[in-house]
Amino acid sequence: MAIDMKKRGPIGLELVRRGIITEDDINRAIEFQRKNPKKKIGDILDILRLCDPNVLIDALGEILDEKPILLDIGNVSLNVTEYMSIDIIKQNKAIPFEIIGNRIKVCFADTSNRRAIETVRLLLLNKGLVMEKYITFENRIDTIIESLEGQATDNIESSGNIIELVDTIIKTAMEKRASDIHIEPLEEEVRVRYRIDGELITVAHLEKTRQTQIIGRLKAISNMHQEKQEAQDRKNYII
Repeated sequence: MAIDMKKRGPIGLELVRRGIITEDDINRAIEFQRKNPKKKIGDILDILRLCDPNVLIDALGEILDEKPILLDIGNVSLNVTEYMSIDIIKQNKAIPFEIIGNRIKVCFADTSNRRAIETVRLLLLNKGLVMEKYITFENRIDTIIESLEGQATDNIESSGNIIELVDTIIKTAMEKRASDIHIEPLEEEVRVRYRIDGELITVAHLEKTRQTQIIGRLKAISNMHQEKQEAQDRKNYII
């Protein structure tokens, strides 16, 4: 969680003043921050478990005038990737977690990041949804992101027949906004990788025995696409 220091003075001092943490707790958090300079004090206090996380998130929400929630996978009551792709979630550190009518609740790690908030708000507005903003600790969002990425891998590796498998590989790539898919026959397995933001990311390890079926299915899809395109081209030239 990023803290806007302009709201009230140093966040640590405000939490000490409220009796939520001690000066020793702040000193421990600052020592941790020296080794992890990208971490914010609020997140560090949660990571080190220096106080009750529910009390801490409520206090930070009050200080920042934001709606707080101690987000975990149990709070998420919707299929996250139906509303936002994994890359958008990672870039903006935002998790949609509940929807009621046309209002969708979205939790951010940094509510001072106006660009991230506006990006997500407009994306959801284009889907006919009004965003309701919440705040939580960044490490809580990171844990859910890891869980979502793990689900994508599980979905691919647990696919049954070859049609379902290849369809899942393609669908997951689209959800992750991958620019291309790499099906790589290795000595003992078939590795699936996506290129996302210029980086190749491994998403699945498949049994070597499925290699021939995978290649056959991809060729069949390619041929169907080519035949469809040729038919469309012929149609376009009919006068």
